[in-house]
Amino acid sequence: MMSRWSQIACLFLFLLVYFPVQASEVLRQLRADLAQGQLNVLLLRQDIVRLPTVAIKPWVKAQSIDRFAITGFNENDRRFAARVRLHFPDGDISFLRLEGMAANPYTLTDWYDYSSGLQLTALLEKRRWLQSERGKAFLAQLGAAPGLPDLANLAEGRPAALKLWLTQCLGKPCERVAAAHQLESEQPMIWLLRRGIASGDMGQYQQQHNVLINALGDDAYLWWLEGQYALSYQQCGWLAGPLRTAWQRHQEVVPLADVALQCTLTETPKATNFGTALTQQLSIETIMGSVNAFFAAHNRPLPKAWRQWAQSHSEASLSSHQE
Repeated sequence: MMSRWSQIACLFLFLLVYFPVQASEVLRQLRADLAQGQLNVLLLRQDIVRLPTVAIKPWVKAQSIDRFAITGFNENDRRFAARVRLHFPDGDISFLRLEGMAANPYTLTDWYDYSSGLQLTALLEKRRWLQSERGKAFLAQLGAAPGLPDLANLAEGRPAALKLWLTQCLGKPCERVAAAHQLESEQPMIWLLRRGIASGDMGQYQQQHNVLINALGDDAYLWWLEGQYALSYQQCGWLAGPLRTAWQRHQEVVPLADVALQCTLTETPKATNFGTALTQQLSIETIMGSVNAFFAAHNRPLPKAWRQWAQSHSEASLSSHQE
């Protein structure tokens, strides 16, 4: 029996499989908004009662959007749904699910952040509480001292408030405290994926990986993100193989090739087989640049096997060009 969230995720994935045949005005507007490089442009599109600014500000990335991709879009019966991947200048990546009314201009009716699991409508349901004395105290402390565990008492077990706390703390010292107070949820969350990889919990990793793949599709940058976590938490032993397989499906994505190679080198530093596979898409110079960078970062000399590999492939490439 599929869970309610799994059913919703599968339906949403079905809706996003195909882009409309004819160019969509909503899609054009959405691209134009994202091209402005700030997420707050999207928030101006919401057709719902405004949340207090102090509630919205913490979970909207203040930094500029470096680039974006709309990886899924559907428009039907005056409604639309979009799946968006955002790339930031610091190298971070976010995934969003947007829903709204198709009009000119379009309006947003929901927003889901896959990084932390925060959903706009869930937060809006707590609007009256957010404006109460208890809610205002929670927001004030969230802004002033998000690392204090007292926030859990102020949130009084409200999942939306706890998600807001986690969202503000992702990647910061207070994340450990906020994460400890999160409640169980079936929704896909990248922070749970990261936690599974960090702890070596294959079960948690696989569960979150599966629901994220269902929700986001086989996105090369989701795999890239997993590779980054595997390297950071020294878990390449069980992720290097899946990363190499993922690259076979996304050979045009150089960052995925690089992280798969780095993870492979961590486990089998003298094996050159994957380097040979990468020559399908990348030059010897590019591959060896990544290999050299890996060993330099680990203060280790380049293995003889890689020196011989580079020489033999360079000679083969030169010979083929001469012919």
